[in-house]
Amino acid sequence: MKYTTILFVLLTTNSMLAQNIKQIDSVAKVMCTYLETLHIKNDTLKITRLYEEQLYPYLDMVTAENINRVGQQVYYRLQRNCVSFRDLLDRLEPPKEASVRMGNKPTSIITNKQLKEFKKKSKFYYFEVSGDTTNVLMSNGKWTDTFTNNTYSKLTYTWRNKTEFELVFVESNNHTRSFLSVAGDSYWYQVLAKEDGYYLLSLTIPEQDMYETFKFYYY
Repeated sequence: MKYTTILFVLLTTNSMLAQNIKQIDSVAKVMCTYLETLHIKNDTLKITRLYEEQLYPYLDMVTAENINRVGQQVYYRLQRNCVSFRDLLDRLEPPKEASVRMGNKPTSIITNKQLKEFKKKSKFYYFEVSGDTTNVLMSNGKWTDTFTNNTYSKLTYTWRNKTEFELVFVESNNHTRSFLSVAGDSYWYQVLAKEDGYYLLSLTIPEQDMYETFKFYYY
């Protein structure tokens, strides 16, 4: 499952999600709204202001033993749930392989024959923001991401219609993905076209009205 970037200066690993995710998402929503009001051209200054005015005051209310974990939860949930924050991070650290974001749902032009070929395949891969390759096994309603450090994410998929399918997050032992998603999170994909060596897919998170196209390579 695509989605990720790097950049948080506070923190070390702790995979437990004891903090109430609704509270975390509420904080992320407030931060997203605040970010959209910041008319600062310099992106480094903009993210610094966001942290100083919104994140750090919240973390001041968190116990010392939980501050790292909670900080990471807020950061990754903000990344998942706030398009403006994802755009900001991409400007600060451009992805190794560019994707395209748009406000309108793209149109699929894949042929029926190409779509049947896609559905018969099970082994794919895509590139992370860092340039690392993530392998995907997609078979019998189960989707497994395997990362370069041999960690994984497990999801399920169901076809919503002929060209679109839904991924639902189950679990992950990968540091980033374990904070980015929680069990039950949904991601909607559409197969748009087949190109030489890859399929073009779009991704949207329900209720965000933003679509991201990316290359989904096959073996």
